[in-house]
Amino acid sequence: MIRRTALLAVAALGACSQPPRDAESFARAPEAAARVVADCDAGRTDRECDAARLGLAETRRRARMAAYAQTIREP
Repeated sequence: MIRRTALLAVAALGACSQPPRDAESFARAPEAAARVVADCDAGRTDRECDAARLGLAETRRRARMAAYAQTIREP
């Protein structure tokens, strides 16, 4: 009985954990991406590092494209 309860508790905790974020979600939240990249560079985590870096790159790309569009006066 205790074993079954322990297994159910572990399964419930696993179901409650947040799924890893993708690059697009980091692109929408560059502050979170910067925090994750800083943690990765400091060696505090190795989860979501690639997605956070890709998200930051996408954020920068979007900013460059917006500046370009404004320069040539595109809506």
